[in-house]
Amino acid sequence: MAEFDISLLLYGLAVGLGAGVIGGTLAGLAGVGGGLVYVPLFYALMPHAGEGIGIHVFASMVAIIITGFFSARAHWRLQHVDKSRFIQLLPGLMIGAGLGLWSTLQIAEIWVLLGLALLNAWVAYDYGNDVRRTTSAPPSLYMLSGPIGYISGLLGIGGGTMLVPLLRRHTSLRHAVGTSAVCGFVMSTAAVAINVTMEANWHELVLSHWQFLLPAWLGILLVMPVSSAWAAGLHASVTDHTLRLILKSVFIFLSAGLFCAAFVAG
Repeated sequence: MAEFDISLLLYGLAVGLGAGVIGGTLAGLAGVGGGLVYVPLFYALMPHAGEGIGIHVFASMVAIIITGFFSARAHWRLQHVDKSRFIQLLPGLMIGAGLGLWSTLQIAEIWVLLGLALLNAWVAYDYGNDVRRTTSAPPSLYMLSGPIGYISGLLGIGGGTMLVPLLRRHTSLRHAVGTSAVCGFVMSTAAVAINVTMEANWHELVLSHWQFLLPAWLGILLVMPVSSAWAAGLHASVTDHTLRLILKSVFIFLSAGLFCAAFVAG
């Protein structure tokens, strides 16, 4: 275990505070768990020694649990959750995310970064379309929950980038975002619990970076209640059309940044 380093603790706290503001706002506004911000930030700013991208994805998933708790609580109180669709999605999401997170120990980092960039690009395109919802029950939720969970665990995201576009075809954008936020919290908690219990390699990786990770997670925790609650309230006060334009711009920016990171990693 590394020697105690107060400067690393303070550095981790500063990174966590900044990530918490950005991630909490994105979670409350768009229903994503913050992984689209956390993975690039941890990858760029966390000290590492060539362990691969697994520890960055793991750090993001733990941060998503923090983000997801406050975001899910805010949306639940605002009654933005479709409980029947939440129940349909949950089993596949939890199992898939657990497998996806474990897979990050085996895969090269460039593929995770490219996956995040492509996913952001697709979501930006999807938000640019005015999709009309249907009134029929969506049987595809059962079939798609497992793959969505796996991709979420592999890329270190809360699943909102896929769940919101899927759910908004069957309900209002407001309820799609709220349901996605609750799903992301439960899914990420299950994925981390499964991996910590069944894969010993995570213990060594976390211990080698605890002086950065603990204050970073603490920083996220400190600012998350304010940023996510503010964003959830803002979400309730704007029209779907305005919200789609905001989210489209955000995802275009994130996609471009991740493509650059993948190029550098390659």
